[in-house]
Amino acid sequence: MTMWRTATGVIASVGIGALMCGTVATPAQADPLPQWAPFGTTLYTFGDANFCTGAIGVVVEAAPHMPGHVLAHVTPLGYQRGPCGNHVMLGWVGSAGARAQDVYVHTGATPGRTVTMDLWVGMGPAKIMADTWPIQGPFAEWYLLVP
Repeated sequence: MTMWRTATGVIASVGIGALMCGTVATPAQADPLPQWAPFGTTLYTFGDANFCTGAIGVVVEAAPHMPGHVLAHVTPLGYQRGPCGNHVMLGWVGSAGARAQDVYVHTGATPGRTVTMDLWVGMGPAKIMADTWPIQGPFAEWYLLVP
């Protein structure tokens, strides 16, 4: 009976070890970023030329394996009578202080290339704002808890 238990234990241990070695690690992903955007995440604006109008989408997420960092993805969604572009000013305040970053996006009538900015916000509660520069339309803002 004792030999039977020992043999069963060894077989179970080998089987579990083989399963553990065969598992594939998942790729690194961003931590969840609790956030609230009361005015939405889209900037409606006039372009920098040709009297064109357009929209710019901004999405924020936590940077994977970088505590206190937030990634801001700025995407021009298209301009009427384009091609056009805009300067987008990102401003934030958090435990790392208050800062601002300017990014330029440009496209025609279809959505353009996404520009990603790494914002050092600091850990804890924070606020991020985005608007075109010079100010031409409504702004977007986020209240968030940065991991």
